[in-house]
Amino acid sequence: MSRFAERNPELWALLERLSAIVLGSLAFWLFSLPVITLPVALVGLFAAMGGVFRPSGGDAISLFWGAFRRSFGRALLLGLINLVAGLILYVDIRFFWGMDGLVFQGVAILFGSVAALLLLVNLYAWALLAWYPQPLKGLVKRAFLLAAAHPLHAVAGWLVAGVILLLLSLLPGRLMALLPLLAPGLMGLTLAYAAWLPMRRYADEEQAG
Repeated sequence: MSRFAERNPELWALLERLSAIVLGSLAFWLFSLPVITLPVALVGLFAAMGGVFRPSGGDAISLFWGAFRRSFGRALLLGLINLVAGLILYVDIRFFWGMDGLVFQGVAILFGSVAALLLLVNLYAWALLAWYPQPLKGLVKRAFLLAAAHPLHAVAGWLVAGVILLLLSLLPGRLMALLPLLAPGLMGLTLAYAAWLPMRRYADEEQAG
């Protein structure tokens, strides 16, 4: 293995990244099986995929498990907050959109804008929880500030992740077996990298300070 890595460093690096994506996907499915632990598994996925491009000093499984164990309670609470907020927004949007009158439809669009903002904030919130554990109140505040300062990174991350899922769902025949092996890892990698691009600058400034 070491000789192969020395002779083919670029190919070896690519294989390591691919293995991280597959292992991250498998760990995500395994630890989200109880359903209630899905938010915690999401944090683990962000941590594992962050190891592909961040100087983390660990393999995908150890990064996943470390974040899973470290953020268990806060991730569950953040997931519950998102579930409640999502349900409220969904009901409000359906209710006002179904009523006659431009005013009510305008209110529905307003709630839709809040839902979109929630997606942007969540991108940074899960990344912060995976890489910079902190009290949930401060984490949500920082996620809001990041979303307000860098909305385009978050929008691009969600759009690319959606395109990846769409392309993987179009795989023909037996290749569909690759969907569960690649989709969580590739989407997690995309979202994590989108969050890291603006966060990296602040991390560098803190280290310099």
